[in-house]
Amino acid sequence: MRDWRALLGDRTPTPVQIGAIPALLSGRDVITTARTGSGKTLAFLIPAAARGIGMSPVRGMRPEVLVITPTRELAVQIRDVARELNMTAGRITGGITPGQTRSEATGKGLISGTPGRLKDLINRNELSLAGLRYVVLDEADELLSLGFLRDVGDILRAAQQQSSANGHLQVAMASATFPAEIRAVAERFMVNPERIDIAPARSDAADANAADVLGGATGATHLIVNTTREQVLDLAAEQVREALREPGGCVVIFSRTKSLVKRRAEKLNEMLTGEIVSPLEGNMDQKKRERTMANLREGKSRVLIATDIAGRGIDLPEVRLVIHMDIASTAEDHVHRSGRTARAGRPGTNLVLLIPEQRALWQNVRRKLPGALHPPLTREESQIDKDIQEKQGQGRGQQGPGGGRQGQPRAQSAGQGGSHGTSSHDTSNHGQAAGQGSGSSAAGRSGRAQGDRPRGSQGGQGRSEGAAGTGAGRVGPQRPRGRGGRR
Repeated sequence: MRDWRALLGDRTPTPVQIGAIPALLSGRDVITTARTGSGKTLAFLIPAAARGIGMSPVRGMRPEVLVITPTRELAVQIRDVARELNMTAGRITGGITPGQTRSEATGKGLISGTPGRLKDLINRNELSLAGLRYVVLDEADELLSLGFLRDVGDILRAAQQQSSANGHLQVAMASATFPAEIRAVAERFMVNPERIDIAPARSDAADANAADVLGGATGATHLIVNTTREQVLDLAAEQVREALREPGGCVVIFSRTKSLVKRRAEKLNEMLTGEIVSPLEGNMDQKKRERTMANLREGKSRVLIATDIAGRGIDLPEVRLVIHMDIASTAEDHVHRSGRTARAGRPGTNLVLLIPEQRALWQNVRRKLPGALHPPLTREESQIDKDIQEKQGQGRGQQGPGGGRQGQPRAQSAGQGGSHGTSSHDTSNHGQAAGQGSGSSAAGRSGRAQGDRPRGSQGGQGRSEGAAGTGAGRVGPQRPRGRGGRR
C-alpha cells in the first residue's frame, strides 16, 4: 500500500482528507460532510489509488471503482483528477454517442458517470459491476434527492449483487449537505459507516435544522442587496465590473431557469464590454458545455451565468463573486451555490440580489441556513406583500401554494410570466450592503430598466423551468414526463 500523503504531492492535507482517507484505507464505509472546496474529491480517490484499486486496465467495461455524480461536468472533472493520480479512468454520461462511450469507458479501472446513463448500460449488460470493489456517491444529497433516488438505489443494488463474490463492497458518500432524511436512506446501503463532519461550529448553525449538517462557503463574505426586477440586471453588471477590475478570477451568476440564463447572458454580453459571458444550462449539448468550462478555466471567459447545474461540485479557479440573481429553491441549493467562491483559502463574496417577488422564498431559505452563511439582516427583506410573491415554491416534492409541487410553477396569468412573477416598482435602496467584499458602487443608483422580464410568448410555457436542480444529472433514457418535470 502506498503512502497516501505522497499522493497529495506538495499539497497540505485538508481536514476532510485527514479524517476520511485513513478510515477508507481501513476498508470502512464513510459518509463525509464538508464544505465545497474542502478536498473531498481527493479524499475518496486517494484511498483507492493507494491500495492499487482502479490503477490497472481491465477487460471491457468492468470497473473496480465507480463514482456516481449528479452532473456531466462533475463526472468529467472527477475522471481528470483520477487520471492525475495515474488511475485508468473514463466517464459514462449523456451527451456523447454510444461509440464514444465505449471508447471512453472500455478498459478503465475507474468510471465516473451520471445515474441515468449508468443504469441504462447496466440494464443492457454493457456495463458489468462484477469486478467492482469501491463505490463513491459524490454530491450524495443531490443524488439521493427526489428524482435520483430510484436510479441510484437500483445501481447500488446491482453493484452489491454482481460484486458479491468480491466480499464487502466499500461505499463512500461525500457532500456539502446531508439532510437527515437523506442520510437515513443512504445508510441502507452501507455497513456501520463512519461519519466525518467538517462543518461550521454548532453555535453558528443554531438556527438551522439540528438534524441537518450544512457546510458551505463559511469563509466568504455574505451580503444581500434589496433591489427591483427592473434594476437587477444593471446591479449585477455593476457588481461584475467591480469584482473583475483586476486581472484574473471569475464571477458565477445563478438564474432560476434556462430561458433566463440565455436571455441574461445575451444582455450581459452587451453590457460588460471586454468580457465574455458564458451561459451554462441543461439544454446545451455536451461539446458546448465542455467548451464553456474550458474557456472559464483557461481565463478566456470570466463570467459564468448558469442554472443550478453549476452549483454542484464544479471547480473553477478563483471565483471572486457569486451572484444570486434568483433565490435558490432550497437552503441546500443555496449552500452549494455559495460554495463556488472562497475555495482553498481564497477570499470571496456571496451576494444575494433580492427582489420583492422573492422575499417569501428567501425568508424560508435563510431560516434553514447555518448562521455562518447568513448575510446581515435588512429591513426590506421582511416586508412581504403576499399578493406579489412568485409561485415558484420553496422546496422539492412538497405541496406549495395552489396545490402544485413546490419548485415547479403552474400556468400563470398574463401579469405573471413563466419565468417571473408580477412586476413590482419597489423603491428599496439596493446599495446598502454591497460595499463590503464585493466593492460595489451601486448605492443610490436609480437603475435603467433593461427589460429583464419574460417575453409574452413565455408566459404560459407548458414545461416548467422553475424547479431548482442540477438538470444535467438526469441523463439516459427516462420515463416520459408531463408538465412541471424537472429540468
